[in-house]
Amino acid sequence: MIELAFTSYEFLNRFTPEERASFRAAATTDATVADFLQLASAAQLILNNNPVTLAGMDYLVSQNLLTAARRTEILG
Repeated sequence: MIELAFTSYEFLNRFTPEERASFRAAATTDATVADFLQLASAAQLILNNNPVTLAGMDYLVSQNLLTAARRTEILG
């Protein structure tokens, strides 16, 4: 995977509005989703190959909030 860097805004904008809404809804009862969203919102730069980014994206897939195909597409 070629390393890509995104600002927080760029990264979050790679998700559809529906995906972002589902994450926000899940974050009300899932501390891991809430933590990932908070970290992604606060980060100055998000690297697509960073272990925290990958773990967060994998968690979204494991919770059926994101498909594996979308994960790959978003991470570029």
